[in-house]
Formats: sequence, structure tokens, C-alpha cells
Amino acid sequence: MATKNQDIFNELKQNLYNNADSAIIGEAAAYGMGLVMIGAADQESIQDILNHIDDQKHDKIIRALSMSLALQMFGKEESADTLIEQMVRSKDNIVRYGAMYAIGAAYAGTSNNMAVQKLLHYAVSDVNDDVKRAALTNLGFLLLRKPETVPESVKHLAESYNPHLRYGSAMAVGIGCAGTGLNEALKLLAPLTND
Repeated sequence: MATKNQDIFNELKQNLYNNADSAIIGEAAAYGMGLVMIGAADQESIQDILNHIDDQKHDKIIRALSMSLALQMFGKEESADTLIEQMVRSKDNIVRYGAMYAIGAAYAGTSNNMAVQKLLHYAVSDVNDDVKRAALTNLGFLLLRKPETVPESVKHLAESYNPHLRYGSAMAVGIGCAGTGLNEALKLLAPLTND
């Protein structure tokens, strides 16, 4: 993990390519590729992954490849913006889902205002509920160093009619406020226990 070892990455990639009919093997290989390349932002491997997403039919593999791209962007902040923009413009909602995690990984712990605004924007504007939920969930990763800001950021969405927004809000609070015992977080989560 995070070794950026090209030989291991290539071995996993060959498993992905050679087992095109097995969604399970492909999914595992794709996640493995991302775990090996955490924070690498390696353009060649990113292009390989993007090309394979275009050729892929299995949703599980597309999701794992999208998450693999997100892992490559860990800690890259603005350097990740070009790939994130490419992913959020995809017609495939699974790739857009991965883009939300790419934002979360690239800006984890930074409380970057632009990234927060992007996630909030996609949480309310994307047409797909999974993307909305992922956007809110990743808000927790962005704000984990300022846990007191999380409940206020998701308060209105935690009361939404949309269960995916309530789910994402609960996850954001759980991630962003983990271990704090923050009273505002508990007040926000308490009504969701009956959801």
C-alpha cells in the first residue's frame, strides 16, 4: 500500500485485464491498483484506468476503478482538480461518485472552501442519489480537522426528504466529528436514529 511500486501495479492491472468476465476479480484488482498508488497522481496509470473505465461493462469494476483514481489523488489538493473536473463531467454516475471521493481524498483535512462548496453543490445538484450521498460523506473528510463546522454544514440536508442526503449527512458527521463527543453532532444524529 502506497508503495507506488510499478511492478505490483502492473501485476494487478494484468489481473484486471485477464479476468474481464469476472466482476469480483476485476473489482479487487482495481481497488488494489489504487491502494498501491495512493497519492501517486501518476499520469500513465491514471490514463490506463480512465481508458479501462471507458471499455468496462461491470458497474463493480467501474466503481473500483473510479475509487482507484480517487486514491491516487490523496493529498494532491489543486493538482487533482483537472482529473476531478474530468470525472464530474462524466455521463456515468459511477465515475461522478468516484469524483466525490477524489475531492475528499485530494483535500482531506484541509477545510478548503472551494472543495467544500463543490461537494455541497454536487450534493444538491447531481441527478444521481449515490453521487449526492458520496458528496456529503466526503464533506466529513474535508472538515475532520474542524469538527465543529461539520454539523452546521450539513444541518439542513440532514432534514431533507431525500434519504440519501440524510445518510450522507450522518456519514459526514460520523467521519468529521469522530471521537469528539461534540454536542451539536449528537443533536443532529439523534433524530436520524429513527430514520
